[in-house]
Amino acid sequence: MRLRSLVLGAAVLALGGCAGRDAGAPRPPTAVVSIVQDDAELLHRSPARIAATLDDLRGSGVDWVRVTAGWSVIAPEPFARTKPDFDATDPAAYPPGAWKALDRVARLTEQRGMRLAVDVAFWAPRWAVERPEGRADRQRDGVRPSDLADFAQAVARRYGQAAAFTVWNEPNHNAFLLPQWERVGGAWRPASPHAYRAMLEAVVPRLKSAAPQALALIGATSSVGTTQGDEPGDRMSPLTFVRELACVDGQLAPLERPECAGFTALPGDGWSHHPYALELAPWASDPRPETVRIGDLQRLTTLLERLHTQGRTRQPLPLYLTEFGYQTNPPDPTWTVTAEDQARWLPEAERIARAAPTVRGTAQFLVRDLPERRGPDLRTRWRDYQSGLRFEDGRAKPAHAAYALGLVALGQGEDVGFWALVRPGRGTRAARITVREPDGSWRTLVERKTAAGGTFEAVVRVHPSRTFRLESGGRAGPPVRGARPPG
Repeated sequence: MRLRSLVLGAAVLALGGCAGRDAGAPRPPTAVVSIVQDDAELLHRSPARIAATLDDLRGSGVDWVRVTAGWSVIAPEPFARTKPDFDATDPAAYPPGAWKALDRVARLTEQRGMRLAVDVAFWAPRWAVERPEGRADRQRDGVRPSDLADFAQAVARRYGQAAAFTVWNEPNHNAFLLPQWERVGGAWRPASPHAYRAMLEAVVPRLKSAAPQALALIGATSSVGTTQGDEPGDRMSPLTFVRELACVDGQLAPLERPECAGFTALPGDGWSHHPYALELAPWASDPRPETVRIGDLQRLTTLLERLHTQGRTRQPLPLYLTEFGYQTNPPDPTWTVTAEDQARWLPEAERIARAAPTVRGTAQFLVRDLPERRGPDLRTRWRDYQSGLRFEDGRAKPAHAAYALGLVALGQGEDVGFWALVRPGRGTRAARITVREPDGSWRTLVERKTAAGGTFEAVVRVHPSRTFRLESGGRAGPPVRGARPPG
């Protein structure tokens, strides 16, 4: 079948994701916000550098700036065993300067017409962690929900104009919530979902009371994990976590266990998820059925829809992808993804996400690569995250241009199907796709007005081996060297 007929039927543009979705079904006209997070760059740099970074983000079409309200950073006496005597719901009762970094980014973001999204998150002060007497291990440690709710109320009172608040970060990840699993009667059972449900039940009503116009996002789940742990710290797969959180089994029948007694429908306005693919191309599906990488979004959206139908969530939960990115080599030699791969794969991931009917937000993590760190011996070196749109020294990677002007090209025979995103701007935007000629010049293939969300699609008779580029507003995206085969 010719590519032209495939694209016009919308099948080719279902490339590499949303497997099983009806490719001919129309997508509802809903807005998708663009979200960027980089706490290091936006909370811990000089005011001038933060302002310049926010100018860069605004110019690239970012809608929300996601930052972390670090509980143990802001709270008084975070290493004390006993809670200090203060009104934890009142932001004015916190130590002088505790809110300074967040206040600054909130002010600068608002001045540039963007909105703040705040994670009420890690880590808990020592005085807010429950540790039963007589237990030396951490198997039953946990965040005290009432204390987290007090902090969340203070955050929401101070930043009530934020677009969204997210409850915690990656609660199915052992770095952020323990225990993940608990041994009961000789068998290992999920523990973190039940602890997190208690956190949600305490926190969400406080957020909605203090900031009624903001969204309360829940989940913030990591993309991978195990379906059956054999020690407390085994990371849990996201779908296992979601079902256990909703107190249902693999067939979505109610779980009969003490933690689920008196279950009430989960609160929240949306589900947050981090669909990292690591070194997989975005259109590749993970063969493990309980994982949810960018190419597996339908697994999660379908489960959330079914849970709401069965009354396990109070309302439908649209999906906000609040963290995503590809780490590159260079600068990190331990990765196989090149800077050119990153520039090509980010638009592919964006298209896959926007093809999912319930996705309302897509994300980029980070703005700038984090610096290399050295161990105590000064010889050991490692890099934390190298998924930035810029290198550590500020030089733009090809992905910087691709984030603003993203182009996907699929080729078959003598036809190429294009999906394009012009992120900067509002409403329709003028754009064109060009092709490089043998003499190095660029010739216009197609000129279009985008839809209100900045996207458009086109099918052009041109050889797939050519090099293409998206242009708009005097800017050009990076070259796309050859159209990849569909599928």
